[in-house]
Amino acid sequence: MLEVWFTNIKKVGISNYLVVALDDAIVDFCKSNDVPVYQRDPDEGIDSIGKTGGNHAVSALKFKILREFLQLGYSVLLSDVDIVFLQNPFEHLYRDSDVESMSDGHNNMTAYGYNDVFDEPAMGWARYAHTMRIWVYNSGFFYIRPTVPSIELLDRIAYRVGTEANAWDQAVFNEELFFPSHPGYVGLYASKRTMYFYMFMNSKVLFKTVRKDANLRKLKPVIVHVNYHPDKLPRMKAVVEFYVDGKEDALESFPDGSE
Repeated sequence: MLEVWFTNIKKVGISNYLVVALDDAIVDFCKSNDVPVYQRDPDEGIDSIGKTGGNHAVSALKFKILREFLQLGYSVLLSDVDIVFLQNPFEHLYRDSDVESMSDGHNNMTAYGYNDVFDEPAMGWARYAHTMRIWVYNSGFFYIRPTVPSIELLDRIAYRVGTEANAWDQAVFNEELFFPSHPGYVGLYASKRTMYFYMFMNSKVLFKTVRKDANLRKLKPVIVHVNYHPDKLPRMKAVVEFYVDGKEDALESFPDGSE
């Protein structure tokens, strides 16, 4: 997947990118392909996770590493490797919030939020309670600016993932961004923006909706994140064939979901 990732980054002309490597093999692979790479100084806690940790444990490391870049004053567009770049994302950012993230939502309601009415008939006149819902931000692709709230966000996530059993970094990422202050908890006042879900597209949007709609098929997204499907590499290659090589049926052999 890494090779597909950086090959398409080069194709769209992005020069300011960097691979953060957790082991020597990735360092050597990047250097052999003329890909800029950064490896932290040895740290037993991080190195052991990089070598033997599961995908959630490895994913959680990025918040500690991100902090180092923000402390130096850099804004960072973080990307997992299961992403195909089709345009330069830096030309499509607003840069008006602490965090600007792609969504796991698949339409306007789920991506941007909606009023979800809870019905409790036993309450009679007050049976309808209005709630607010939004599908989570995806912690595999977001732009974060070097602000105090941003650094505090990373610190909170790293602490919780490191101390709470079974904490998933993406769930914690969203909880810290969205939960308000309440008794016993001081909320984080970080500003946030949801990326346009047809431009920063998740694979549910692509395979359930876009590929079946003649008009939407004409759109060229900025990125496609194969986050909803475990067969990541073949789908990434198919995305390249469809959007870059112009193969019209490249996406047709895949089911909407996973088998």
